[in-house]
Amino acid sequence: MNTMKLKIFPLFFILLVSACNKDYLTKLPLDKMTEATSFKTADNFKTYMQGCYEYFPYYNVDVPSGEYNSDNMVNGYNVSNKSPYAFQQKIIPTATSNSGWDFSFVRRVNIMLDNVDQSAMSQADKDHWRSVGYFFRALQYYDLIAMFGDVPWIEHKVTDTSTSILYGPRTPRDQVAKNMLDNLVWAEQHIKPEGDGANTVNVHVVRALLSRFGLFEGTWRRYHQLDDAATYLNACKTYSEKLLASFPAVMSSYDDVYNSEELVGKPGIILARQYIKGQTGQSATRYVRTSSWGSDLSKDAVDAYLCADGKPVSTTATGYADSTMNAEFRQRDRRLYYTVLPPYKVIASGQVLNFTRTNVPSDNEFIDFMATLPGNDATRKRLPVVNWAGYILYRAPHFLNDKTSGSQGFMNTSTGYYYYKPYNTFSDVSTVGVSTTDYPVYRTEEVMLNYAEVMWELGAFNQGIADLTINKLRPRAGLPNMVVANINGAFDTRRDPAVDPVLWEIRRERRVELMGDGFRFNDLKRWGKGEYFNKQLLGTKVKVSDYGAGTPITLNSNGQVVFYPVPVGWLNYYYLEPVPVEQIQLNPNLAQTPGWK
Repeated sequence: MNTMKLKIFPLFFILLVSACNKDYLTKLPLDKMTEATSFKTADNFKTYMQGCYEYFPYYNVDVPSGEYNSDNMVNGYNVSNKSPYAFQQKIIPTATSNSGWDFSFVRRVNIMLDNVDQSAMSQADKDHWRSVGYFFRALQYYDLIAMFGDVPWIEHKVTDTSTSILYGPRTPRDQVAKNMLDNLVWAEQHIKPEGDGANTVNVHVVRALLSRFGLFEGTWRRYHQLDDAATYLNACKTYSEKLLASFPAVMSSYDDVYNSEELVGKPGIILARQYIKGQTGQSATRYVRTSSWGSDLSKDAVDAYLCADGKPVSTTATGYADSTMNAEFRQRDRRLYYTVLPPYKVIASGQVLNFTRTNVPSDNEFIDFMATLPGNDATRKRLPVVNWAGYILYRAPHFLNDKTSGSQGFMNTSTGYYYYKPYNTFSDVSTVGVSTTDYPVYRTEEVMLNYAEVMWELGAFNQGIADLTINKLRPRAGLPNMVVANINGAFDTRRDPAVDPVLWEIRRERRVELMGDGFRFNDLKRWGKGEYFNKQLLGTKVKVSDYGAGTPITLNSNGQVVFYPVPVGWLNYYYLEPVPVEQIQLNPNLAQTPGWK
């Protein structure tokens, strides 16, 4: 391939023919090793595919953008980081980098798939590795169609003579989705049930993707008026049922799901990203204890958590009020306390390792309460919290540039609702990249929520389904069971009136259980609920005077913290992403996504 010819190829092709950083074939002597000689045994395939596990999500130094680009969370580190969708700042990217239009991972998988048949493996091994390849290819195509809808379907490794792909149009979403479903169904039937050992892609992991993809594609089609929604909804139903038969139980503590150094083999864990001391670690557990985290929930998200009587804040009989953050947090779903740092105050000015309690009861309320939660030992969500060096945060909420903090510049909030789900004090946070709490990639709780939702979409949700799914999650949240017969139009007076009352509660459970996990943006898109972006994301109620003169806290007329301004509003063509300009210039047959100019 000469340089001039390379320049005229579409960039997605350049990515396809460029070796992935983890593609070990590119590191071998080219005069000794080729694809034909490298793909012979099952061990060859296993070694090659190990790098593909890097595609799975992981603990990062921040939350997934699927939370910031939603009504769940704000990026409190900088007000300019507000969602471009809510404020109509989303534009067509000029360059391809960081646009999501990237097929390099598909290319990597296709290299392996193209070498299965001519290998020396047994038929069972060939079927297994083809199944693993189908899974990983579908994994990226899930992201691609969620972003762009129609995308080129690439079945084999692309070469410089593959002009029908290089200069062809986008493959219709119908065909891409069908190919994905067909591939995954085949993989579920042919993969080795146990995979390649503990915590590898196996039949359960394939079913987990079928459950997720089936729900996504089926509801997208239903709420965006596309054909054949039932095919994907039924796929979600079928494979969710198989998974729930194999993973019927959940871990007893919600916090343990996110703060355990060994998730593999625990109840409900289908696949986890493991971190091992001295080998590989993550940084989220450190960053959540620094000044660099900047992740807050919105008032709207906090209001989604039920009260202890199983009712929403609009109809509860618990005496709910939001005049103060203390009142707001009393008698709530326990998952709230493991997700948002509760309010407290102690005497601990500056960078100190010890504290003294105040004599104000409200300052100590949640210090005492958090110590009563089951399984919440002194290394977990106990108050007061401490930064990475062990210095005590004197109060929560702790607003940025708090003038009374004695130069405590860590664990700052902008809304008052500091997101601290990965917080613990047992994991090593002495530097970046050393924390060893595992990340849950696929877990049965998501499958339960998928199944509850899909059964409603199929007209089959009832008390039995609620007991099999949502009511498996309620005990550890300290909530009574969902009683389907009690849910009617008056159950939540703040409900979106366009959503059925029972479906609203199913969606609520999904929002709360998966808070901060990156699902919300795609959920709002597949439900056709872009208008939820039109709400101003507010914070808790505080007295500015409590934080010292000059502390930059802005309140609205209702006394709530304001960080982001009122959004401009969602545009309907935002449901799908634009193709980068340079891709259209290189291949006009791709055509721009409808609505984008």
